[in-house]
Amino acid sequence: MCAATSAVSLVTLVILVPVLLTHLNYQTAGNHGAPTASTAGPNTTGKVTFADVMKPTASPAGPSTTGSGAWKSSAVSMRTDKVTSADVIKIDPGHGRGPSHGITAEPEAAGPAPINMPAPTTTTTTTTTTTTTTEGMFDESDEPGAGKLHSARGVSVSPDGKIYVADLSKARLQVYSLEGAYLYQFPPNAPELWHPSKEPSGVSIGKDGHLWVFLQGYPTSPDSVVQVGRDGHLKANFDLPGVSRGLTRGMAVDSRNNHVFVTWSTGYRGGVQAFESDGKLLWDVGPRMSTPMNVAVDGKGNIFVSDFKTDFIYTYSEAGQYVSKFGGPGWSGGGLNHPRGICVDSTGHIIVADSDNRRLVKYTSQGTYVDHIALPPGTYARGVVVGPGGQLVVTAGDAIIVFTRY
Repeated sequence: MCAATSAVSLVTLVILVPVLLTHLNYQTAGNHGAPTASTAGPNTTGKVTFADVMKPTASPAGPSTTGSGAWKSSAVSMRTDKVTSADVIKIDPGHGRGPSHGITAEPEAAGPAPINMPAPTTTTTTTTTTTTTTEGMFDESDEPGAGKLHSARGVSVSPDGKIYVADLSKARLQVYSLEGAYLYQFPPNAPELWHPSKEPSGVSIGKDGHLWVFLQGYPTSPDSVVQVGRDGHLKANFDLPGVSRGLTRGMAVDSRNNHVFVTWSTGYRGGVQAFESDGKLLWDVGPRMSTPMNVAVDGKGNIFVSDFKTDFIYTYSEAGQYVSKFGGPGWSGGGLNHPRGICVDSTGHIIVADSDNRRLVKYTSQGTYVDHIALPPGTYARGVVVGPGGQLVVTAGDAIIVFTRY
């Protein structure tokens, strides 16, 4: 019996041992922790790691993909070999009251997007008194001689393309070409525009192409307006009525009849006055405005006044009747932040120098926002005028900026 039992046990062991070995081998060679070949690249550790799963490998979808089908799908929508507009986040620095160093691509809630501004005209100078600092911008602040600018305010462009600039630091007008070359001082035969104690602050071209110049007399003399012929000879000259002075005033002339419009302000209230060419007062409106700064007139006699403090543009009829206002405080669209220079082009569009927003804003004749042009950072526009060929000319302290179109 013992022999029989031993034989049965031996047979059982012979059968069970191979089965157990086979089962153990299956456990070891299966999918529960054994090293596997990784499509992500060589694996020298014998373990599957997070790095192996996420490691990029070459793929038709681009350089940033892996051997995993799911990861490849993510990589297709996140390609890094090209930068698209979706990858760029544009930040508008103009949120909140204050300067917004160049508004160039912010969404416009009050109207269409700003225009794609063409590169300003390239200024090529042939004299040694003019320095071109940027394309379309010529700066006279560091140059010796008569062409140097310091406090440029009013600006006008003649039909033959000459830029006349009124600079508070000069006794006469400074004259430049549209290409940036300094030409001469005007008038050549009147070193101080017949008023030694007064400074030119505004200039406008009236009927027959004659120039009108606003002269600031503060603090010792009354403000004056002079008309100078194209030959440089004095044609008209009158002092302005005694109103509160000391603040910047603007002047514009109606080219149809030589009516002269001048703003005035106490700093808290102000208005605009209209004169005939001989100095006779036609009308005086106010004090609806607070700090009217500059004034413009269109081809129909409508008058537009920029109010520096309220940020509105006020519209008056030829007879001095209030019509409407537009603009108002804002940092984009039709909003304004301390507007200064203003002009009207041949199509009736109104262009405003939005000084603290560093831009020029364009409106329809009814005051509807159209678009705007961003100015170089740090530029505070003072005066603005449209040239005979559609150029837009801007004064900014010691520089003049010329845009070939707008």
